[in-house]
Amino acid sequence: MPGFFGYISREKDILEKELDIYDLIEKKNTLIDEETIVTTPNFNGKFFRNTVNKFQGDKVFFCKNDNYLILDGVILNKHELYKKYEIKEHNITDLLNKMVDINPKTFYQEFRGTFAGLYLNKDGMVLYTNHIGDKEIFYHYTEDQRLYFSTDFEVLIKMVHNHTNKSFELNTNAAYCLLTHSHVLCNETLFNDVYRLTPGHYIEFSTNRFEKKPYYILNNKSVNLTEEEALKKIDSLFRQAIKRAFDKDLEYGYKHLVALSGGLDSRMTAWVAYDMGYTNMLNYTFSQTDYLDETVPKQITSKLKTEWMFKALDNGTYLYKYFIDSIKISGARSQSSTIAHTMSMISNINLNHYGLVHTGQIGDVVIGTFYNNGKRAGFSRGDGAYSNKLIDKVEYTQEKTFNQEDQELFKFYNRGFTGVNTGLKPMYQFTETMSPFLDIDFMDFCLTMPMEFRKGHNIYIKWINQYYPEAADFIYEKVKGKINRKLITIKGVPVPWTSIPSAAVKLIKNRLGLKLKTKNHMHPMDYWYENNSELRDFYQELYMESVNLIKDQELKDDCKKLFQEGSTLEKDQVASILGFLKLMDKYIVR
Repeated sequence: MPGFFGYISREKDILEKELDIYDLIEKKNTLIDEETIVTTPNFNGKFFRNTVNKFQGDKVFFCKNDNYLILDGVILNKHELYKKYEIKEHNITDLLNKMVDINPKTFYQEFRGTFAGLYLNKDGMVLYTNHIGDKEIFYHYTEDQRLYFSTDFEVLIKMVHNHTNKSFELNTNAAYCLLTHSHVLCNETLFNDVYRLTPGHYIEFSTNRFEKKPYYILNNKSVNLTEEEALKKIDSLFRQAIKRAFDKDLEYGYKHLVALSGGLDSRMTAWVAYDMGYTNMLNYTFSQTDYLDETVPKQITSKLKTEWMFKALDNGTYLYKYFIDSIKISGARSQSSTIAHTMSMISNINLNHYGLVHTGQIGDVVIGTFYNNGKRAGFSRGDGAYSNKLIDKVEYTQEKTFNQEDQELFKFYNRGFTGVNTGLKPMYQFTETMSPFLDIDFMDFCLTMPMEFRKGHNIYIKWINQYYPEAADFIYEKVKGKINRKLITIKGVPVPWTSIPSAAVKLIKNRLGLKLKTKNHMHPMDYWYENNSELRDFYQELYMESVNLIKDQELKDDCKKLFQEGSTLEKDQVASILGFLKLMDKYIVR
């Protein structure tokens, strides 16, 4: 995964063993490769940059007078900050230097966008990720106080192994998380002693300490305001988020690439952007053919008169064609199937002429709620999990999950920011991604609206109907009906009266475990498994060849049972662990 990586120590001997950037990465013409040796009175090490050759005016790789700055990603409010800090030449490095002079540890909390970086001076180093952690940082801290870090999991493992000859042990708790939640919990990876930096956190590495600290924590405590005030604020902040993201494309002369499905979230990203004049867009969709996730975007793009590209997921062939690539790109922190469809899509697009990938990621829970049935509750074991068969084996601690007191906050950190957003990682090979719903100013406001506004998508639907009524005149895939019809709420979900029969059938199918048994779904995995012998053979062969790579007998027995008796999604969970063990075999303790 493009980005940056390196290692740092208080001791000079860390530089004795040379490490070449090309031993760790694949050389690609689309990437910029740089490195610098760190030799200061208090710290020694080496920093590398391996970044996408886009948005270079938002990125920094700077070294001068024992001061080091690295910034990767895009800063959507960069020009707002130029004005605030009186940067007349509009140079991002000058901006960072001025900001760190004022606030050296948490200057980046003012940034909006997707970013990660570091700052090192004579007193120490600060290593940070953005508010929602979609620009991931992985790290390993040794007993002799050396810090290794990387935006790419595999690069980190290679770097530590090549530099120290260390081998790693499988993290069995993380494996059980993958077998239940479909992804590893917030701060863990599938290797012991290798961690993901918590969203909204930074690491302080100084002459006398190594400590992880927060600079931003989600707040969902309600404030008092009227519904009219809330609607106006939602619209103004959403349009601000759209402007920030789409202006970034225009700044660099790119066209807009915008996801579109049968749901509301990507629809509103595309619709409001178009309404604001950002019409030079290509909408893209992937789904089983003839399902609502194909037919509805086709209708919307016909209405907007935008370009549209559809990638069929029929037969599930992408599940095995992109299996290993999906494991590799995420370090199996999410099961392969949640990433492979994006891999299959991105392989068919030349992104040279496009800027950010604009999505509607987790909009339904940002402007709605992550609470079950729209009621505030504490965390319960298995919240947000996709499979509960092995849920009793998962260990939930504050260290692993970050937040385990509130159900909604747990789900944001351990499902939304960790699992759902991982599906976009293939995009980071070529560009950056952004959802206006995850703009911090917009999200902060939405999460503090009164719960009666948020539950049942109440204010979400009112916002669309009042401000963008034409966008409401298309079927909403989740309820199989239009939201400009009379609605009732069933299990916390708004359902049009005309869709009650189909909603009832859907509820029964879900309870009977038949959700994916037919092809009437975006990705009907069970249907594909039953009808595509090549897919069945792929999973079966991988299982037979690799199950003995699991050394923990209890975990092995559980994987065998889940694979043999579980759904196709659960088979893919097991296969993702096995694929990880095959891919990383060289670095695993024998």
